[in-house]
Parts: sequence; structure tokens; C-alpha cells
Amino acid sequence: MDELHGQPAMWLTVRTLLSSGPWAEAEMQKWNAALMQACRKYPHMRVYDWASQVRDSWFISDGIHFTSLGYRERAHRIAEALAVADPAKDAPPDSCLVLPR
Repeated sequence: MDELHGQPAMWLTVRTLLSSGPWAEAEMQKWNAALMQACRKYPHMRVYDWASQVRDSWFISDGIHFTSLGYRERAHRIAEALAVADPAKDAPPDSCLVLPR
């Protein structure tokens, strides 16, 4: 975020179906927590909570990547989240998390 020099940005939470290894869900939770911590520091940052919206059926068998439908849903929902996030405006820390309408 420092490299953006105050420009607005939106990051996504992540989720996997894996229970072990470097891409395990426990590791994803660490990333998500770090995003929320950073969001409190940067007023022009927002976090779209993709992890709460992604469905298990959108994952392919590797438990990390998505089906065509999953990628289509993600793209659509990111666009919706950007439309409501408005990271260009300062907001209190509790407004970091964004969910599309």
C-alpha cells in the first residue's frame, strides 16, 4: 500500500478447500487477518470479503483454483464490490470490509 502513495485499492480475502500445506485454509486465514489489519492503517484501502461468498462447488479438484463458473462469479462480484467500495473516500476502520449488494 505504501507504493500506491494514497491511491485507492481493493484487496480480496481468500479461501481454499485444503487442510494442509502452504495453500491450506489456515494460511489463507492469516492473509485475511493481515488484510484487515492493514486496512485500519490505510484509509484508501478496502477489502472485499470473497472468502465469505465463494462456494465449495466453484473450486476445481485441486481445492485452490476455480471452475469457469467460479471465475465468472468472482469477476462479477469483484465488479459489484468495486461499485460499492468507493475507496477514494476516507472512511472509519470498520468500513474496510466490502460486500456487494
